[in-house]
Amino acid sequence: MSEKELLDFCRVKKIFDKGFGFLASLYYEEPVFFHFNKVKDPDIKVKLEKLKRGEVYFFFTSVFHNGKRKVLKLWLDVKDIDKNLIPDFVERIIEEMNGGKINVFETAYVIKQLRENNFISKEKLEEILFSKKISKTPSVLKAIISNNEEGLSKKIDEAIELLETKKINYADFAEVVLRNFYNEDGH
Repeated sequence: MSEKELLDFCRVKKIFDKGFGFLASLYYEEPVFFHFNKVKDPDIKVKLEKLKRGEVYFFFTSVFHNGKRKVLKLWLDVKDIDKNLIPDFVERIIEEMNGGKINVFETAYVIKQLRENNFISKEKLEEILFSKKISKTPSVLKAIISNNEEGLSKKIDEAIELLETKKINYADFAEVVLRNFYNEDGH
């Protein structure tokens, strides 16, 4: 029986001089082995050769083979990923925001990428807003705002200020944020 193909991600912090490394996984305890020679796409190879510490995120699937988990498929950009892998991945990211081990800002980066490619519905964004990690540190929301959403960033700052000064409760804060993310008027 073959295992279900699961989309995973990892911020690459180091690749050894010999061209291999190990990626942390959202799903598996053991690290996932990766080697440059498995990369066939020339654009990805060029980007990997210019890799600077912590500046590249891998989106990947993996398989357990010959006693260890290895990268099966690799993407550097969410827009290139097989769309069938996205829904389960979004669910796993929401789980991660409710108590996972991955740094919240790394997860926020992935949410930002998913948003920019229209893979996060309003309902899923609401689940993210009410996640433990966002509820604890609402300023993380700024990390999921695209560079072209400067006005949204200011509105999020205003909503955070209202929340921190206890002028609104968290449910009202989430409503304001959702309205602003989706450009909806009203109160």
